[in-house]
Amino acid sequence: MSFWQIIIFIVLFSLTLLPALIALTSKKAKGIHKLAWGAISLFFSWLGFLIYYFFAIRGMSKQST
Repeated sequence: MSFWQIIIFIVLFSLTLLPALIALTSKKAKGIHKLAWGAISLFFSWLGFLIYYFFAIRGMSKQST
């Protein structure tokens, strides 16, 4: 494996895990909901994160106003 292949692999792997990490560290969801959104974001990556954003983050902020 060349140096650039390793760099590309690390970047793609990080971009795959980033949505799940954002969902798991968010203060908007709690308990089992946070775990569920983290798993959805992990398995469906950015599509799962977008679903999480529109249903959990935006939905909760609309409820609190």
